[in-house]
Amino acid sequence: MRVLATLLLALTLTQGCVSPGPAAFRDPGFRPSQIRRPAILLRVSLDRTGAFGEGEFSAQERAALPEAYEAALLEGLNVEGILPLDISLTANRSSRGSQEPLEGFDRAQARSRGAAVNADYVVIVDARFYRRELVHCREAGRPFVALTTVATAGFELHRLRAGARLLAEPPGPELQATDLVADCERKRATRRTSQEIMEESVGKVLRRLLKP
Repeated sequence: MRVLATLLLALTLTQGCVSPGPAAFRDPGFRPSQIRRPAILLRVSLDRTGAFGEGEFSAQERAALPEAYEAALLEGLNVEGILPLDISLTANRSSRGSQEPLEGFDRAQARSRGAAVNADYVVIVDARFYRRELVHCREAGRPFVALTTVATAGFELHRLRAGARLLAEPPGPELQATDLVADCERKRATRRTSQEIMEESVGKVLRRLLKP
């Protein structure tokens, strides 16, 4: 019991040290219905722990997940009637997690690329996958620790005509999806596939992006 309590405390302190990233921002005049033919700048990062075994993504996952996320994002946009004119994917298949969310993007170049294809907006999506020992069912008073795959994302929206940033949403609980689904009452847990958590992550991004 003492070992579990010590581990929970360590995990809590570790999670509390994560940088909050950029502040959320929404232009009061922005209307989601204005987005019709954007250019997309997408970065998908997979964390590397530096050790083999638990916590690491397989070579197959590192090869497949960035392109699969891109496909899920395009499909989700198409369902909403939004047809991107251009999409640029940066796959960071071996991230050390040192870069802050939504940092490192060349926004001027993204706007220039969007203007070249006559896009109306540029959407920047920064998605990250990591695998950690996380605490579940803490609020229910039945905490347990389990290796968990997490997909999280942040995004920005820029209007090309005025070069203005209209929307920014850093990664947070509202934009997070996990493979472990805990049933705290029954003390059970089920696992979802990478495809399922990826689709949930994309869905959450689009709901926040297109929220009236």
